[in-house]
Amino acid sequence: MKITSAGEGAADTGSRRVKSAVATVVGLFILVQAWTVPWVSVRPGLTTLDQLIGSPPSTEVRTFALTELPGYWQPLCVGWVALLALPVVAWVRPPWRFGLRLAAMLLGMVLGIGTLLPATAAIDVSGFPLEDRPSTTLLGGVWLGLVGVVLLVRAVTTLPELPAPAAVPAVDAASPAADATLDDERAATIPPAVPESTPFVWQGSRPNVRTMAPWWRRPAPIVGVVAVLGVAGLLVTVTWHAIGSAQEQQLDALDTLVVAAPVGSTTVAPAAGDDQVDLGRVLPLSRERTFLLAEQADADVVHVAGSAWTQPDGTSISITLLEFNSTESANQFRRSYADLQQVTPGELAELASVPGSTVFIGAERPGVWAVAGRDQLIVIASAAGGSAGSVPIVESLVRAQLDRF
Repeated sequence: MKITSAGEGAADTGSRRVKSAVATVVGLFILVQAWTVPWVSVRPGLTTLDQLIGSPPSTEVRTFALTELPGYWQPLCVGWVALLALPVVAWVRPPWRFGLRLAAMLLGMVLGIGTLLPATAAIDVSGFPLEDRPSTTLLGGVWLGLVGVVLLVRAVTTLPELPAPAAVPAVDAASPAADATLDDERAATIPPAVPESTPFVWQGSRPNVRTMAPWWRRPAPIVGVVAVLGVAGLLVTVTWHAIGSAQEQQLDALDTLVVAAPVGSTTVAPAAGDDQVDLGRVLPLSRERTFLLAEQADADVVHVAGSAWTQPDGTSISITLLEFNSTESANQFRRSYADLQQVTPGELAELASVPGSTVFIGAERPGVWAVAGRDQLIVIASAAGGSAGSVPIVESLVRAQLDRF
């Protein structure tokens, strides 16, 4: 059994407070450093065919800092701020320290797991095809973030809890001095009081120690539970908005790539907008064949964008961009479109200046349509109402559009 004096307990309490303050300052410094260093690197993988023929792996490496991972850094930083606030609250409100310890440990566990999951966000930003199974490597920022979280959790759990309230000793009401009006006869029957001379009483053996209330009636655990639920709700909200913001940024980025209408033309509403596209307006196919192509590509198209205008001679020009979820899906769309063109009346040829692209001159429906692609993007350029003389116009549009990628 270890018995300490009051002076030793006060010294231990002061030492734990100093350790908590140091852990808070060092943890904050490490998190600031983690913000400035790279977090993850991404390498492109190899297709199954490349692996079978023994192609060497690519040496290209793309490194990303925390701020370059949209949808990932926002909830993580919110968790850091919430975790940093817990030791401050624990210093200001000592009765809440039990609940704040619980909140710090649960929040630290969530942040620790989340810190180790930047790979998905990095692969999405890198632009490497998912079917090639790109690999990721965690860098110093991840490990600094983990150390900072551990130190902030330690800063909360190091603070001492408030001492338990002292037991109120029972008062012996049967003392001879309790009532001076007792007569001699009654006073003689009352035994004399025994002086208390116990040198040490073990705390657990006192019969008059007050029983503690259940945890759900104490403020400290309730504060911890409410804090955990509040931070969890805040993290979910921020994550939801961050993912939505990242998707909007991708859509805005695709809109900026579309070739704008030239000077002197009349701008009209494009066939693609708000992530919806009318393929019947941009492809020279019948209604039934357009429906089949749309059904096939519906689940694979991620974003769409476009522009359209009318030239002074009355020719309607249209540019449509389709972004697919993978290069294979984009290539499948081009193959299916080529197959449907074979049974459509008209003349099909290749554009010499744009390898891999095709141009179609309609017979039943007058106009010129060209389709080209690069990685996950498909370009559809058309000159509805034009003749074979419109091929150079469409070809220049396709070439200008590919140069923007």
